[in-house]
Amino acid sequence: MTQSILPLLKPATTSRLVNVSSMVGKLNKYSLELTAAFRNASSASQVTSLMQAFQDSVEARTHNKDGWPSSAYAVSKAGVTAVTKVIAADLTKQGSKVLVNSCCPGYVRTDMTKGGGRKTPDQGAQTPVKLALGDIEGRSGEFWEHGDVSQW
Repeated sequence: MTQSILPLLKPATTSRLVNVSSMVGKLNKYSLELTAAFRNASSASQVTSLMQAFQDSVEARTHNKDGWPSSAYAVSKAGVTAVTKVIAADLTKQGSKVLVNSCCPGYVRTDMTKGGGRKTPDQGAQTPVKLALGDIEGRSGEFWEHGDVSQW
């Protein structure tokens, strides 16, 4: 989806792309090797390879031994954050002013959380809206939560 949208954004202006990720995608649950692979990914294909490695590991029933967490949702969100960072770095190298960031809206009361979230949908929208419209001081390639850049 992101690759389809990028050509529609104007690189000479400060267009923005906001990917919704999650704090459950933080890398504190991964082996050191996998953490390094996510942090050092320099292309979307490398991130795709990591996602495929997770799938292969799950199918082989070795994902825990291989250093992966047990949540496919968490791994998918780590992938979203990783590809966001890669795309932002690529655009910056090309001289583009497009800002690309990922964020966690928080634990929002929605159908997905079966109404168990702590935030209202309006509260959950605050960080994504800030990234889309607010003053983020030109930051790109960051992971945000609670309205601020957060450690991934």
